[in-house]
Amino acid sequence: MELNGNREAVVEGCGGVLEYDETVVRVRTPNHVVRFTGRGLTIRCLTADALVVTGYITGIEFLD
Repeated sequence: MELNGNREAVVEGCGGVLEYDETVVRVRTPNHVVRFTGRGLTIRCLTADALVVTGYITGIEFLD
């Protein structure tokens, strides 16, 4: 995962989107589920193995 300030997160190895709205984005990775919280969140780019979340990111959680 790569963070560019609190405005962009690049997640490589993404296994799918589990939840998506303007305040929460939850994605599956090989080892965890990652949950982004914030305001105005959008998925800017989604490929077979990577995801880019943009917006005002206020929190990141790693869930089992």
